[in-house]
Amino acid sequence: MIFFIIAAAIIAAATAYSLWALGQEHRIETTVHLDARANQVWAVLTDFPAYGEWNPFITEISGVLAEDDRLQVTLQQQHGKANRFRPRVLRVSPARQIRWLGKLGPGGLFDGEHYFVLEPQTDGTTRLTHGERFTGVLVPLMKSLLADTEQGFNAMNTALEARLKALDA
Repeated sequence: MIFFIIAAAIIAAATAYSLWALGQEHRIETTVHLDARANQVWAVLTDFPAYGEWNPFITEISGVLAEDDRLQVTLQQQHGKANRFRPRVLRVSPARQIRWLGKLGPGGLFDGEHYFVLEPQTDGTTRLTHGERFTGVLVPLMKSLLADTEQGFNAMNTALEARLKALDA
């Protein structure tokens, strides 16, 4: 009898945690103003074979950038660990946005919707919003990974800016 009471308590606690954690969305969003037209920024962001040359965060992408297709992406975390995953492309709007959804395990454990949104400015520059929305029961347990991810976004944004300048020279 005591076994069933303990088992019920564990199940109730796990269920309560899961319900609470599912509501704990975490968003990382960075913005950079780039001295390049949106089509130039797009050309660099979609030149996947060149990522290893300039990108310190997303070091590799392969696959076709088409809605509902899967990419193969390698992220290099600040602490030296590379993570590989196969996100599904959600949206591709040339010179405007790219969105993909990556999942750790089955849906609902730890999901990340990554996005690049390009906004052409009247002065010929581009405002890039680079972010990710994380959801799932593991989000509250992934705080250090999420902090590293934000540093990676900023490093990528800085490298993208340098890449655009180098190509313009």
